[in-house]
Amino acid sequence: MRLLFVLAILIIAPVSTVIAQQYTARVLDEKSREAIPFATVQYAAHKGVITNEEGKFAFTAKLEETDTIKISSLGYEAFETVALHFKDSVIFLKPQSIKLSDVFLSNKNLSGEEIMEQVKSNISNNYNLNLTQKRFFFRESQINKIRQFDLKVEESTIPELNQELMNKITSSIPRVTDSYKEVLGDFYGNYDTQKIQLIKAANLHNPQNLADLKELSGKLENIFQQNIKSNSFLKIKSGIVGVKVDAEEFAEDMKEEKPDSEKSADELQKARFQKQKDLGTFADSRIERLLQNIFWKEDITLDFFEKSRKYNFKLEGYAQMEDAVVYIISFEPKRGADFKGKIYVNTVDYGVYRLEYENVKPLKKFRLFGISTLEDVYRGMMIFSKDETGKYQPKYIEQEQGESFGIERPLKVIEKNKFVAGRRKQNELDLDIKIHSGQLRKYQMLVYENRPLTAKDFEGLKPTSNFEYETFKTYNAGFWDGYDIIEPNAAIKAFTALEQSLQ
Repeated sequence: MRLLFVLAILIIAPVSTVIAQQYTARVLDEKSREAIPFATVQYAAHKGVITNEEGKFAFTAKLEETDTIKISSLGYEAFETVALHFKDSVIFLKPQSIKLSDVFLSNKNLSGEEIMEQVKSNISNNYNLNLTQKRFFFRESQINKIRQFDLKVEESTIPELNQELMNKITSSIPRVTDSYKEVLGDFYGNYDTQKIQLIKAANLHNPQNLADLKELSGKLENIFQQNIKSNSFLKIKSGIVGVKVDAEEFAEDMKEEKPDSEKSADELQKARFQKQKDLGTFADSRIERLLQNIFWKEDITLDFFEKSRKYNFKLEGYAQMEDAVVYIISFEPKRGADFKGKIYVNTVDYGVYRLEYENVKPLKKFRLFGISTLEDVYRGMMIFSKDETGKYQPKYIEQEQGESFGIERPLKVIEKNKFVAGRRKQNELDLDIKIHSGQLRKYQMLVYENRPLTAKDFEGLKPTSNFEYETFKTYNAGFWDGYDIIEPNAAIKAFTALEQSLQ
């Protein structure tokens, strides 16, 4: 592929009529006036949403005047109002203190480790491991940041391949890019096996903002093609690593895919169908991975539950969550383990209502010959609530993963003649490359409906790729009207795919 893209690969209503209406507000701490993220907003039996990281929520529903809207969050007094009195506004929650006399203890003076043993022994009793049908909303957010991208020309025998061109290349590369995928669908299965039927999906697509880069890349390609002779080959070396490319292979590799403006209607339709199919496959795999990484599973990255001997567990206190009093237990490594966090455990049945975790050190790192990679972010949250059977079900799952990448090494592109004996070098470009970048991916899944599912119905289910799908280059506020989703944050609302042309 062209040299520049090789580098890129390296880094990179009146209630009486009961019509549906939207309810939206922001939830804040009454004392601090700070946003309360991940608060539960319930508007019907086992139906509701959560607030986003900015404390905002929105849902659309057909509610009677007397229907109750309840907002609750860990450590706060619950707020209740009827639909008639609900107004789009700010809602304040009062912090709640828990007295030991209010706490029901099945065993006295349990340590953090003893409480965790009770959590383990009650997994099968507390969690619904049967087949179910769930309505869900899933969002992936991806942020790419380039902290440094320098190309320094040490030697060039081709006048056009100079430092001015390299400076133009580096300045044209966007330092921050973002993209988002959002899907609504039905989940069928359990924590071990799943089938996903998507209903609606949006791709807030940012093609890495390479419009300027492509323009420069085209110039770079032309320079190489004009100067490379048919009886030559290129020797590309970076440190001790080298690769040989024939001039004919190079020319063939330079052939670009046709832009959309040159594609036929049939080609555009096929491309759209493939993108839709790929998005469905992506959603299947990510949701499956989230559910198969629930905290009690074996052989998962988050190992505090399976390898509890490597962690210290400490009872920090108590808090109110939904209608229960919970233990607040912190955990941290004691034997070189990877995570720290907090667990909120029901004092009666030892079910986990909420889990927060983050890594304390890089999970993986690699450095060799001037190339380095670092898996330095692995954090997330799991929130559970009880269904109509009294079993715990996932309400919200969030996971963030991030990597850093660096390259500091020389790159040589040498043109040699195939048939000339002895010193065959004809042209040469020597570069010093310094690139440092990072990528952060965030996955969020909200579950807001839950129904039992028989094995027969599950086996007979055959999901299709037939769902509503759109790709947007700017945020579309109306796309999810009428559906319950995780309210987009300010970054998503400001999303715009950059496509400026080089002047």
